[in-house]
Amino acid sequence: MAKSRAFGCVIAAIATLGCAFGQTSGRQAGKPGEKTIETPGKVVRPRTTQDDIDDAIAILKAQASVAGEFLLKGDVDGASKLVLETFPEATRTPAQSFVMGQAIFRNDPKLSYSLIKSAAKKLPDSAEVLLAWGLEQHREREYEGALQAYERADELRPGNAPVLAVAAECALRIGNVEKALALWKSCGEATRGTQEDIESLVCEVNDRRRPMGRRAELVKKVLNANELAAADLLLLDCDWPSDWWNKGPNRQFLENDLLTVGKWILPGGNVQVQEAKCVGALAMMERPTKEKVYDLLRRSRYLIDEQATMPTNARAAVQMLRYAIRSGATTRDDARVKLGPQFVEMAKNSGLKDAFEAAGFLYFQTGKADEIDRLGWEVAKDPRCAAGVLAAMVEKKELKWESPELQKAIKDFPESAAIAGIALKAGVEAGQPKRDLLIRAILAEYSGFSLSDRGGTVRPRSDALRDLWQQLAELKE
Repeated sequence: MAKSRAFGCVIAAIATLGCAFGQTSGRQAGKPGEKTIETPGKVVRPRTTQDDIDDAIAILKAQASVAGEFLLKGDVDGASKLVLETFPEATRTPAQSFVMGQAIFRNDPKLSYSLIKSAAKKLPDSAEVLLAWGLEQHREREYEGALQAYERADELRPGNAPVLAVAAECALRIGNVEKALALWKSCGEATRGTQEDIESLVCEVNDRRRPMGRRAELVKKVLNANELAAADLLLLDCDWPSDWWNKGPNRQFLENDLLTVGKWILPGGNVQVQEAKCVGALAMMERPTKEKVYDLLRRSRYLIDEQATMPTNARAAVQMLRYAIRSGATTRDDARVKLGPQFVEMAKNSGLKDAFEAAGFLYFQTGKADEIDRLGWEVAKDPRCAAGVLAAMVEKKELKWESPELQKAIKDFPESAAIAGIALKAGVEAGQPKRDLLIRAILAEYSGFSLSDRGGTVRPRSDALRDLWQQLAELKE
């Protein structure tokens, strides 16, 4: 069962198209082909491109067990090879090329690009294929070509909000503001696709992280008994980035990789491996309660033991602290008193962005918070810390458009939505062209949504993006 679920990583891209079109997978009318579907006692209908696509997906799903085994072992090359061998090049159809490209884009982006480009040339009347081709170009920042593909996909199947949302981004990035506004207006009027669908597709196409590839690299090193790679591998599994708002343990990968590390790395050896194993034990807990987390950390002699022992690995320390705070095994105030100075020092020495975030959390709303943010900006080049510095200046009424800190932040972090939002307000107050500031802020939101509170849940959302588009439209009026 775990192997079958793991194969979902290979074919998840097919579901992306379902979100983009605001619907579940289903057969749609396509361009008639030469073949027909024989249905005894019923009217024979022409075979469509969608039939070919659905058949190819079904064939790939039949490979779930074998592909899942490759993925669990971190062998993404093996999984990709299996997909390629499923549809040999000599007999491969355009629909099969499309499905293959979608299946492997997380593992082999270059090959995926080539396969879907080929499919798009041969299937110019398939909305699914053209959307996929648009996404491939979008990921490579080929915005003009992506826009053309999105617009054609919308012509073939109109009224899909997610498609129109990413098309509007591409139009804005190539400087066609009028078209961008028209596309966003159409997005708001679209009948298919929810706000969550829009957010998922924007994240899918603009998220530059590649955890599957990183894991594959680390697994290869672990098989050569590389201890530091073993620690990095386990910590990646424990804090797996799914999208911009979901990050946490991938227990299927973690369970497998704990066994792999145990096989190739001698027990009781490298300290960082032992620290990562401790985090792994926390991550494998179905319910990390206060009692369970407290007991494990105390027995392992980390953070909440009598000596308040800090792990040597900064990423391990951050993840342990997260479990300790969230479970109630310790409080922010207690952790600040016992561990605060060590976390600040660790952040300085490691230059790890998450370490500065942890230190900032411990010293939140204290006199040391601004110092930590400034250090994080300087040492880790962390846009979150830069935004924290600017926010503190706003609160003290010290920030102006010409402030060196603001101008440096704009230059250093053009893709930070938080910084672009602060710059918009300061710029408008200083009489700067609002249109340019709005465009910059919109594009920053597409690079990573700013935080929004809805029903007590704070996470990156498209709320600010929608408001910024509305402001830009009102300027035109």
